[in-house]
Amino acid sequence: MKNEHELLDLCKSIVTFAKESGADEAEAHAKIQTELESDIELAQISSVNQQSGAQIAIRVVIGKKIGGAFTNIASKEATQEAVQFAINAAKATTEDPDWVSLSTPETYSTVNGLWNDEVVKTESDLIVKTTGELIVKASEAEPGLILMGGTTAVGYGFEAYANSNGVTHSEKGTVAVLVGVAGAQTETGMTPMVVAYDIKRDLDLDLDRTVDELAKLIRLCKTVASGKTGKHTVVFHPQAYAQLLNYTLVSSIRGDNVVRGKSKIGDKIGDVVASDLFTLIDDGLNPDSVNTSIADDEGVPRRETPIIEKGVLRSFIWDTYWANKMGVKSTGNARRNLRQGLVEIASTSLVIEPGKREIEDIISEIKHGYYIQGVQGAHSANPESGDFSVVGNPAFLIEDGKLVGAINGLMVSGNAFTMLENVIEIAKTPHRLQSWIGPEIVCKDMDIIAKE
Repeated sequence: MKNEHELLDLCKSIVTFAKESGADEAEAHAKIQTELESDIELAQISSVNQQSGAQIAIRVVIGKKIGGAFTNIASKEATQEAVQFAINAAKATTEDPDWVSLSTPETYSTVNGLWNDEVVKTESDLIVKTTGELIVKASEAEPGLILMGGTTAVGYGFEAYANSNGVTHSEKGTVAVLVGVAGAQTETGMTPMVVAYDIKRDLDLDLDRTVDELAKLIRLCKTVASGKTGKHTVVFHPQAYAQLLNYTLVSSIRGDNVVRGKSKIGDKIGDVVASDLFTLIDDGLNPDSVNTSIADDEGVPRRETPIIEKGVLRSFIWDTYWANKMGVKSTGNARRNLRQGLVEIASTSLVIEPGKREIEDIISEIKHGYYIQGVQGAHSANPESGDFSVVGNPAFLIEDGKLVGAINGLMVSGNAFTMLENVIEIAKTPHRLQSWIGPEIVCKDMDIIAKE
């Protein structure tokens, strides 16, 4: 397949063949992706790889019986064989009484900047050169800094969707990534590992900023500080709060979890669930995000969905199945595991509204507190209650308005929803992660356990 249009033609032919073979409804979702990457291991380029592949998921409905199939061969013969497998699976399964319909046609928005020709033209020599520059500049940026790992990578892909209700959609996108993972030798061992990266749709990756961030973090980590157990002010970098909230808040705003009674805030629409400083949007059309697309994996248009507005819960996120079941509209948040064929509800780009002051100015007024860049153990958080207990890594002591040094083994525990209620300030400049765009957030009265 040379482009997204040819891929869409294949999806249409799959749907037609499925209908001719006895399906009442049918859909096909296909992706073709190509990636080129150069990896780092212990300050050396360890590998250069290129890979490309197709993934095609097929779902058919007979009455209220649903069957699915998958193939990684983008040919007429392979997809027709998969269609027959899906039909046989549907006939053998039991009815889903809650099934209503596949998605129906809607108008799509236009988002500029999702495709960059230069990314597609990138050769391995440019990738290797950039990786080499990252290694050299990082090693020169701070004495003792060792680039333990990292990667430079580019990728592009085509995507298409068609169903028997007349939904047809195709699009294409590119991505470029630069990642550095660093550490340094100290008198007592090694510093914590620190990470910095840049991710964009084009080749305008900021290598110098990435290196500067690594050097700044390693410089702080070289000084070992001591913390105090108790309730303290904590500044969370988005890499830290994204991990915590992905396993708690994001789980609770999924429509399927709301319906199943697995969301702590499932009955809180219109209620205050966070500080009035906190506004969160699921923005599937954000031009600054690499998660942005024109449609979700069921061909439903992406959109901007306000989740929390000045502390008030406004909406949940939905795919077609659960939206139909509850008599609401899909928010364009369907994500398909192509190999398994399963559709789940997933956020797109979660955007936190910035505050008014830069993080340096905020920190300068904190007498005693902690700056947490990342966490370990977020996966153990309770998605239904929001309770968590994690280790800040790296975590830094703030004393008299300054970042003093790193604290080993600093534990932070509490409840994600209480944490959001205790937000007392949000920084001004956002950080762009893969699935989050937001600045640091400052929370009061966080439970800290420190080795004293």
